[in-house]
Amino acid sequence: MESNGNKADESSKEDQLEDTLRRFNFLAALRERKQIRRVCVDSLRLYRPRMERYMQVVERRICADPRAASKIMRLVKEGFAQWPTERPLNFRDVVQIIAMTDCVTTHVAGGDVQPRNVDFVFDIISEIIPAHL
Repeated sequence: MESNGNKADESSKEDQLEDTLRRFNFLAALRERKQIRRVCVDSLRLYRPRMERYMQVVERRICADPRAASKIMRLVKEGFAQWPTERPLNFRDVVQIIAMTDCVTTHVAGGDVQPRNVDFVFDIISEIIPAHL
């Protein structure tokens, strides 16, 4: 009978652990949202309407040297400005890549990251960074 009690205790402890982890995941997601908003606001403060200014924003936000910032800008152009249709790079694209690499660290329970799990990043950014910049 002791073994049945131990299994019940283990199951109860696992449930408590799972509940605790779920709460931490929620708190981590809230913290990430706040960080993303801060990235947007900080980036707007640094904004200037030219590509050189985009580079300066990247350099300042991630403390990168010009070479690393140039590589990031190339990735932004390839990832955001060419898919699904080619278009000019905009400031929102730059902030999106910074926010994704700088702020998002939470892995949703279940392992794989689904597009809907990171849509909130784009929603937050589109609320703060105007599309015309």
